[in-house]
Amino acid sequence: MGEKRKRKLNIEELPEDEELIKRIKEGDERAFELLMRKYKRRVYLIALQSTKSHEDAEDITQEVFIRVFKSIPSWEPRASFSTWLYKVTSHLCVDYHRSRVRQRVESVDDEEAAVPEPRAEDLASHPDRVAEEREIRRLIDEVIQKNLSGRQRDAFILYYYGGLQVKEVAEVLGVAEGTVKMHLFRAVSKIREALKPLKERGEI
Repeated sequence: MGEKRKRKLNIEELPEDEELIKRIKEGDERAFELLMRKYKRRVYLIALQSTKSHEDAEDITQEVFIRVFKSIPSWEPRASFSTWLYKVTSHLCVDYHRSRVRQRVESVDDEEAAVPEPRAEDLASHPDRVAEEREIRRLIDEVIQKNLSGRQRDAFILYYYGGLQVKEVAEVLGVAEGTVKMHLFRAVSKIREALKPLKERGEI
């Protein structure tokens, strides 16, 4: 008999952050791998939406977890681990935009760089609908990069792409929950305004 295939571990089945951190502090390298598995995709999506470059998003994601690995031995839970992790991610994204140490591999208008929105599987059989979806994503992406203030963009990305709750976004950005809601309201209003021509033409 061959070896039984190992069952893939779902993120929901992973230990709580506190337990993983405790094990990491005790020298359990496997625990750090599990922590990365739990958060890597979300960190990557936040970095991708911020940089519009797969390569730079990968670099930022790698740097995030290098810093986390180095900091965990002395980390104390003043806030939740996820809040701290997203703060590290957000700060590295800000550093990316400030430094401009390299040209973006993909342009802001590159449709492949945009984080795809969920859509029905059968859309591929409707080219016109696919084109509309791409135009909507392009317009949203353009507004995010050009029309939103830095705080509005950060709040929007963390909330809609990162999947954080308003309270978590507030902790990451160091502002009140009401301020986050205001930033989200203004960001969504600007996006709706950009999409208005498509809506008036009945395309969305």
